[in-house]
Amino acid sequence: MKFEKLFDSKDHKLFKITGEEVTVTPEMAYSVKWSDIEGREEEYNEEFLSKLRQSLKALEEQNKYVFIEGIYDKDATPGQYNNTMKHTSRRIKDCANVIGFALPPQIAQDKDVADDFIQKLSEKHPQYVYFAKTPCNEQVILY
Repeated sequence: MKFEKLFDSKDHKLFKITGEEVTVTPEMAYSVKWSDIEGREEEYNEEFLSKLRQSLKALEEQNKYVFIEGIYDKDATPGQYNNTMKHTSRRIKDCANVIGFALPPQIAQDKDVADDFIQKLSEKHPQYVYFAKTPCNEQVILY
């Protein structure tokens, strides 16, 4: 399922495709703990992901746009985190109100890891925009 791109980034800010700037609010960050999604490496909690999808679909019915803010709460490699978020994006692929994902500091601090994160999610979700708390590259939106 492919969605049209509704948002873009410019100068670390969020814009509608029409060019109108959008203020990023704290309510747009939908926090999800990595440990809730993945127990052991590549052992995903599909029940949790199903409930996540249901919650996001309920927000979609209210016309609320969100981005997924993965909480890096495990002692594992950044590559494993990236794979988990890629898996998560597949499970919520039909949620049109999910406009992207945030890069946690552990991912954003390393250019190669951040690029890998964006590349992995962009493969199937070219409509996504990416958020971070630091300007780790040109395309992230600060929040």
